[in-house]
Amino acid sequence: MTYRKQLFYLITVSIVIKIFSACTQELSNVEAYYRALATQLQWNYFDHPPIVAWLIRLTTVNLLLHGEVFVRLGAILSSSICIWLMFKIGAALYSARAGWFAALLYAASIYSGMSVAAFILPDSPQMVFWLASIYMLIKIVRLAPGESQYGRQWLLFGLFAGLSIMCKVHGVLLWLGAVMYLLFYNRIAFKNKYVFMAMGITLIIISPIIIWNIQHDFISYRFHSSRVTMAGAPVDMVRFLKQFSAIVFSTGPIPFVLLCTGIYAVARGKLLVGKNELRILLLCSLPLIIIVLLISLFNEVLPHWPGPALSTLLLLPAVQLALKPEHGKRKTPWVLKLSVAYFMLIALLGTLSINYFPGTLSAEKQGMKMGADDATLDMYGWRQAGMKFDSLRRVDIETKMMTAQAPIVIADWITAAHIDYYICEPAGIATWGLGDAYSLHQYFWMNDHKRPLLKGENAYFIIPSNLFSYKNFNEVTGNFKDYNFALIFPEYRAGMICKEYYIIRLNGYKGNKPPLTGNKAAFLPGLKRAAFNNNRFGF
Repeated sequence: MTYRKQLFYLITVSIVIKIFSACTQELSNVEAYYRALATQLQWNYFDHPPIVAWLIRLTTVNLLLHGEVFVRLGAILSSSICIWLMFKIGAALYSARAGWFAALLYAASIYSGMSVAAFILPDSPQMVFWLASIYMLIKIVRLAPGESQYGRQWLLFGLFAGLSIMCKVHGVLLWLGAVMYLLFYNRIAFKNKYVFMAMGITLIIISPIIIWNIQHDFISYRFHSSRVTMAGAPVDMVRFLKQFSAIVFSTGPIPFVLLCTGIYAVARGKLLVGKNELRILLLCSLPLIIIVLLISLFNEVLPHWPGPALSTLLLLPAVQLALKPEHGKRKTPWVLKLSVAYFMLIALLGTLSINYFPGTLSAEKQGMKMGADDATLDMYGWRQAGMKFDSLRRVDIETKMMTAQAPIVIADWITAAHIDYYICEPAGIATWGLGDAYSLHQYFWMNDHKRPLLKGENAYFIIPSNLFSYKNFNEVTGNFKDYNFALIFPEYRAGMICKEYYIIRLNGYKGNKPPLTGNKAAFLPGLKRAAFNNNRFGF
């Protein structure tokens, strides 16, 4: 069997597995949030650039297709393209066998094979443009400035790097790597007009991000900088080790160990890859890894943050394995087979734990915060909650306790997106945000496109126990004359209660605290770093 045929089967099998996963798990809070962004297409959003929202709008056929698999389809297709790109890059670096090993490692990594492949994140489309940019740079360093393809490759790099930034801003590190390479190893290239034309293409592509932030007082950058600031923060080695372990798990223990051996082989000069190609791989990858590790000494980080860089460096062990004579023609090393088997096991256990783990993994087994900090509950129970709410709302409308237009009040984006997708859309009603941009994120601006909540009107407030916050509860109920618990119902998993849902009727909106709108960002309260310490709900 040729390597290309093996690659075809690998991509096909991975698509089938990811579609099965997408069909059997509800959306996570961030996935539901990105889907909410797709309902109002913008050139930029509070949290991230717009491509993830545009992609969801495309795969749901302008939101006509309502189902988790369609929301996640962009991630599934993107990961398939990435597997192919890893094969192409590996083949370009050494051989088709190295390309095949690189594709296997990429598909077997928890981050690249599952986290951004079966679930829709900004990283999902970014990985396509990130790897395409790396591929262009590898082609560039093999060409002399006067060769016919040299300018074309630079222009394509400018295009792909710009699109990578339009997925997630750390795509700018691709240009950092390219510029460092030119400064250290090929300064004469700065005399070539195509380098600056490529920079111009990237700047044109990302200009909407810059313009939006200028118009909104650079609120995105103030928000994200608050999450990574190291000023005045103490070094916490215990937290660092926990976060480093999470990064290792996110990559996959076996791919991570192989990656380290690949870097060690580079350091010893034992990897038969051109020096310029190695320099590009390291200069485009190591800065992101180093930055995340430095931040993790002082702040919480998410394990997927260095994912693009670590995925790129999987090319090193792929070449290293291809060099070994014991891995004869068409033979796949046992360590890669073990890595694939481990990936399949984790994928299966993840699906089973979300859908079938008895009760909750949380230490909170009862009370208002039942299920708190149980990440598996983020993707479980919302469909049932939507059906329960619909039944209650119909009775409330018939008995004239509530009007058909009564919205659901939200105080934070974490619960808002699930409520929007699983409760509001089926019921044909809207959410209404009470709070500032740092709590509501893009929902802060979405208020501008909705019928306002008027003084004296009634509304609902819904919150699951695993996300219950007394702060949000008090702030929301304090804006109404009175409230009552309309319905409290348990959610069962495998026959045991895993969490509860609280549906509250809010009566008589006071209107004494007018909701802020998107063009009033100038008087937003100052951002406090402590507000973003819980990165489990981050990006």
